Amino acid sequence: MKFAVLLTHYFYKYKNLNLPGIGSFVIDNSFTVPDVADKNFREVFQHIQFTPKNIFQPDDELIDFVRSQTGKIKPLAYSDLESFVADGKLLLNIGKPFHIEGIGTLQKNRLGALEFTPGEPLLERLESINPLERERETEPKRKPVAEPSYHRSSSPAAGNQRSLFIICGLIIALGIIVWGGYSLYNKNTEPPSSVTAVQPDTIHRVDSLNIPKEDTQKLLQPASHDTIATPAVTNASVTPAGNYKYVLETTRYKTTALKRWNLLKPRVNLESAADSSFFKIVMILPGTPADTTRLKDSLHNWYWGSNRIDKKVIIE
Repeated sequence: MKFAVLLTHYFYKYKNLNLPGIGSFVIDNSFTVPDVADKNFREVFQHIQFTPKNIFQPDDELIDFVRSQTGKIKPLAYSDLESFVADGKLLLNIGKPFHIEGIGTLQKNRLGALEFTPGEPLLERLESINPLERERETEPKRKPVAEPSYHRSSSPAAGNQRSLFIICGLIIALGIIVWGGYSLYNKNTEPPSSVTAVQPDTIHRVDSLNIPKEDTQKLLQPASHDTIATPAVTNASVTPAGNYKYVLETTRYKTTALKRWNLLKPRVNLESAADSSFFKIVMILPGTPADTTRLKDSLHNWYWGSNRIDKKVIIE
């Protein structure tokens, strides 16, 4: 049974209905409300009056009546009434009529005041219904699985779900393919914005290296840039005794490593990992353990420049 129907039966019985936040509906006590099946029942609308009031709490008699008809506890009955009133106030605030079955219709005028128009009679009788039966009546009817119409209605939904799964699978597969191609491309090509090539005009920084004279002469020898050769990239080799291997740069981009090597050959060597996952630009120089720190700083300034503090030269 609708909640509005409960309110209407309560109103016919007690001739008074107070709705919090809306107002009060009353029927003249001298008028006897006839049965809804009576042909003169419509006369009841001539005796219904509405008065806007600031009502803060519902009547206890109304909550008890709702409880007796629904079998609900008091807080739930109060919540149902509060929800019904809130829906009505929302309709009124957006300019829509608020109709209460068997009582009438409320609507706001241009000045924001509530106007009441008596409604049509309520034809539904109030009957004593067992709460368990009422719950079964309010539950949605479930169709048996074997019913043909059930399969017909569920087939489109199942087909739509399968189509959605197929589309999602295609999107995921396409993403994997694009990601794999991008990763493969990046393995051999470095984005232009991330390439920091060693320019020829930076080679003069080698003068600041405190390296034995014979090694310095080798470093100062001009490199040949007529052709860009491709070295036989080797794996990490054993450093001769009395020498130290300085790793100037490590990169996973082969093209970058080749550019560095062609620019600085034969002063530097090019090494790679066994699986070619990364490449190293290295320089092997003689020295003592006390010279390694000074040489690392000097090589850093020569190769990267003193302002590139984010780059490091390491010893292997």
